[in-house]
Amino acid sequence: MISKKPPSSSLRKGYTGTVLLFLLPWLFSLIVFWYGPILYTVILSLMKYRLIGGGYFIGFSNYTKIFQDKLFWTGLQNTFVFILMYVPANFALGLFTAYLLNMNIKFKGFWRAIIYVPAVLPVVAVLVLGKFMFYPNGLVNTLIELTGIKGPLWLANPNLIKPASVMLMIWQCGTAMVVYLGALQGVPKHLYEAAEIDGLSHSGQFFHITIPMISPTILFRMVIDVIFGLMIFVPGLILPEGNVPGGPGTSSRFYALHIYEKAFQRFNLGEASALATVLILLSMVITFFIMRMSNRYVHYEA
Repeated sequence: MISKKPPSSSLRKGYTGTVLLFLLPWLFSLIVFWYGPILYTVILSLMKYRLIGGGYFIGFSNYTKIFQDKLFWTGLQNTFVFILMYVPANFALGLFTAYLLNMNIKFKGFWRAIIYVPAVLPVVAVLVLGKFMFYPNGLVNTLIELTGIKGPLWLANPNLIKPASVMLMIWQCGTAMVVYLGALQGVPKHLYEAAEIDGLSHSGQFFHITIPMISPTILFRMVIDVIFGLMIFVPGLILPEGNVPGGPGTSSRFYALHIYEKAFQRFNLGEASALATVLILLSMVITFFIMRMSNRYVHYEA
């Protein structure tokens, strides 16, 4: 028999050095362009800092101010309401389209491209187009009025502005569709064959085979969609009737829009950084909670 000698310590050091050399550009980018800005944001949140004139250290006063601000809680509430509507809707539409496009249908590539194209369009362009669709005489109300029901004022009604925002944002479900499509194609075919032999219906196969097998992908998309929802910003800036950011009233004043106003309209970078730091911590807590809860519902193939 030919025995292989273990690599010497000098050879192992050479491998390690080569790996670190290739990792250096990535590590540099991670530290400078990711952790660096986060650290700088935390530092700014402890300062009375204005865009013009510099600043000075004031401790946790910015956090006290933002927690006492009613608009802070309004933005947080609007954001969570958006998340509660957006995450299930994007999940259902993305998985539904992926499930259909995973079947043997004609022009499969064409339909996949049609659904994915909106996902690569700028969000601003999608919302500007969508704003015309939700006008009183727009496409949405025209379709509704075909049933004999008068179309509502979507963008001027505080109760409808967030559903309108969700409907426009899930128009870009193409990214979720591609992710779910990849997961569906990875489900072993022999599981469906065994289920058919046992007489399990198609709906039973979907809920007892498909969903458990793609549950890690569902978890991944849930985390991504929740973080995306926490950062939602553009709908509250573009959609409201009369071009009033956050309107009508404060019904579309999302948390990120509140940060934008503090930083780039009032030029109070200290409070804006405190708001951003709270958002980072909130994202970490919610992600941690989702990951802990996932042990009960996510199944990994052995």
